[in-house]
Amino acid sequence: MSTAVKPPPPAPTDTVARSAGRPRIPFSSRIGPTRFGLLLVAPVAALLVAIVIYPVAYSLYLGLSHTNPFTGVRRFAGLDNFQQVLTDPDFWHSAWLTVYYVVCVTVLASAVALGMALLLRERFVGRPVLMAVIVLPWSLSTYAAAVVWRYVYSPQYGLLAAIAQHLGFQPVDLLAKHSVIPALALVHAWQFAPLGTYFLLASLQVIPDDLYKLGKVDGMGIVRRFRTITMPYIRLPFAIYVVLVGGQAAMAFDLIYFLTSGGPGGASQTLTYDIYQETFQDLSFGPGAAMSWILLIVVTALTAGYYVAAMKPKSARGKAAQA
Repeated sequence: MSTAVKPPPPAPTDTVARSAGRPRIPFSSRIGPTRFGLLLVAPVAALLVAIVIYPVAYSLYLGLSHTNPFTGVRRFAGLDNFQQVLTDPDFWHSAWLTVYYVVCVTVLASAVALGMALLLRERFVGRPVLMAVIVLPWSLSTYAAAVVWRYVYSPQYGLLAAIAQHLGFQPVDLLAKHSVIPALALVHAWQFAPLGTYFLLASLQVIPDDLYKLGKVDGMGIVRRFRTITMPYIRLPFAIYVVLVGGQAAMAFDLIYFLTSGGPGGASQTLTYDIYQETFQDLSFGPGAAMSWILLIVVTALTAGYYVAAMKPKSARGKAAQA
């Protein structure tokens, strides 16, 4: 008596494919490289839309609308808010203070960063310690820097007042109306200059020492060696740093808020502080959004113009100067 043997069940398709020696096609190859790349970028793009594009678009919507802060009702206003802002004398006062502040911060931060980078390029005793100390202002939060410098500037119990009394001078309030912008710019440059120092130092360290030796043999002085040897190597990073520090100074708010709150008497009320006061204190959302867009357009235009001028070839700049 014989028993029937049942045939084994068929193997799964992937098992058959692997047993046949055919490799499994990856998911990225099945959907194509373009679609796979878009799939990888999609989360970042969604986050960018959520935290950047949507707020910017919403601020433009507010700038083109009249908003009732109590009922929330909005109606289209066209360019009325922009016209109101551009005809307001307080806006132009804040704009002048912003320009003054940006120039002071840019000049101070660029000069300090370039000077410290040139110093740190040399070899001397204590150089590692100085490199560690320089980065400390950059590591402080803006609030901590404002608190420290509030004590430094205080005419009653500040460090500068104590030094002045020790030297026999009368203490001066540097946060007074006539000197508050340079005083704020000094704090801003003190905190932002370490970034430029290391940024420029990285470019200075790639300059061959033989070029400086040849320059000395040719009889070049310090100024000429800096202009003909050093500056061509650091022109691009220096231009980038100037744009960074200038744009950051134009958008500065937290340091001014913590140190002076726009005072005394509006002497440090730059455009960013004016936007904050107009939007969040006076609840004038339309004019506040309009001012923010005007500031954005001006900063973008000046940044683009500076890049074009700074990155223009040397020959083209020489022909333009001769013309």
